Amino acid sequence: MNPTIHAYGMIVLMVLVLASSGCVTDESEPLTLPTTPTPPATAMHPNATEIAPAELFGMQKVVVSTGADAMRRVDQTHIGKIENVYDLAIIHYHSEDGRFLTLWTTLYENETLASSETEKMVVGIRKFGGDWASTLEEIPIGELTVYRIAPNDLPQYFWADGAWVFYITPHDFTPDECFQMIEAIP
Repeated sequence: MNPTIHAYGMIVLMVLVLASSGCVTDESEPLTLPTTPTPPATAMHPNATEIAPAELFGMQKVVVSTGADAMRRVDQTHIGKIENVYDLAIIHYHSEDGRFLTLWTTLYENETLASSETEKMVVGIRKFGGDWASTLEEIPIGELTVYRIAPNDLPQYFWADGAWVFYITPHDFTPDECFQMIEAIP
């Protein structure tokens, strides 16, 4: 047998084995949440909209998107792959004086996955570079490890808390107010 044909045959065989085992996937399809997810192993949790406070700094909660729609929106704005999500919501808070906050609440199956996905974000931000990486800092707030970035001078904060990952983009809030909001989000 021709060695070149044999080598190509082995490559095709390996790709087929990897594809059938799930190691090779078509990532051109948008990510979606499972239609019948299993409950998180840690305990029953509120859903991603219920975990967000009804009011924050006098601002009322407005749910923008949940579930698969929220996942599509998040996926469109991220370079890295977002995995293992059990529930997700995008929430806005507005004030009459024009201040605005976006909160993403993401529930994972357990605390280990939430922590791991948060660390993947940190690694991804460092790898992405620019003012994302240069502004990345770790801030202890109570028992939480909160990460702050400020790309284009817009501060953003994210952290894991149990099986949850929270991400906020505050507009026109002081750092102290941001810390108070972080402490107010369970």
